[in-house]
Amino acid sequence: MIRHLFVPGLVGPMPGLEREDRLALPRLEILLARADRLVEPVGYAGGLFALFGVETPAGADLPTAAVCFLGDTGAAPAGFLLHADPLQLLPDLDRLLAFDLEDDPLDADEIAALVEAFNAHFKDDGVCLYGSPAGRIYMHCDWTPSIQTHPLSTVIGRSLDLFLPDGEDRRWWRGLLNEIQMLCHALEFNREREARGRPMLGGLWFSGGGSMPPEGQGPVARLVGDCVLPRGLLALRAAVGGDELIVEHAPGRAVMRADPGAWLQALAKLEDRMAGLLRDCEELHVHPGNGTVHRWYARSAWRFWRRRRPLFECLDGNPQVLRDPSGNKGV
Repeated sequence: MIRHLFVPGLVGPMPGLEREDRLALPRLEILLARADRLVEPVGYAGGLFALFGVETPAGADLPTAAVCFLGDTGAAPAGFLLHADPLQLLPDLDRLLAFDLEDDPLDADEIAALVEAFNAHFKDDGVCLYGSPAGRIYMHCDWTPSIQTHPLSTVIGRSLDLFLPDGEDRRWWRGLLNEIQMLCHALEFNREREARGRPMLGGLWFSGGGSMPPEGQGPVARLVGDCVLPRGLLALRAAVGGDELIVEHAPGRAVMRADPGAWLQALAKLEDRMAGLLRDCEELHVHPGNGTVHRWYARSAWRFWRRRRPLFECLDGNPQVLRDPSGNKGV
């Protein structure tokens, strides 16, 4: 069996990491140094789509919303769908910074109130919201818009203005985002959140737009854990293999929030699990989401000439890596 481990954020970037806080991670460091290296698309979603053999049009968003809807509900959506992720918006001088509501998410009643208010307000604009039983929100369009978007992970902690939708229809979509901010401000549950000192819903972030893609021919037959995007891709799959897929999101969430403590804790837990992950499989493929796949065989351990280096010297965006004349990370 081949086991695939998707672990976005494994190699950062994590600026501001203090040297005295760095951990010894021998299993991970040896794997990164001695495994074969393969190429895949950059990004968590891009790597998953490639692994499952799902083809999408060049220059368009990956249709992650449609696939996640399938994983969420078991039903394929009709038409064009986008993620509509709740945002907290905080002013910073002359700009707005975006943060998610993961620590205090909207509950089922709040999502229902948002969906009702949105659909009543925009009933003549050809867009409507859906709330899934798992608490995710999607927006359906009656037409196929010409826009390119950025995933939620890109905008967290940063200025909205840098990541607004682009493309031929960008003006309409940017106007929609502004109108949604005003709509959210007037919601009754937002005033209740404010009164209790809870983070308020400031707007929605649209990304991952598209229609349901065709079936893929990937090798994954089993998903360990509960992650909606690979679950949807697995439902879309034409059976051709027997690989196993594990997704570990904790390092990536820590990178998204620029939280060195949480990132170090996630890596320490992963280090402790490495022996079990390597057990009972012919190969372990580690996907950090940076365009490189590290393929480990049992015989990879005997490549002593590939010198182990501290993982903290091999991080994406680490200046020490940029000064390495070999240009090889983790070797």
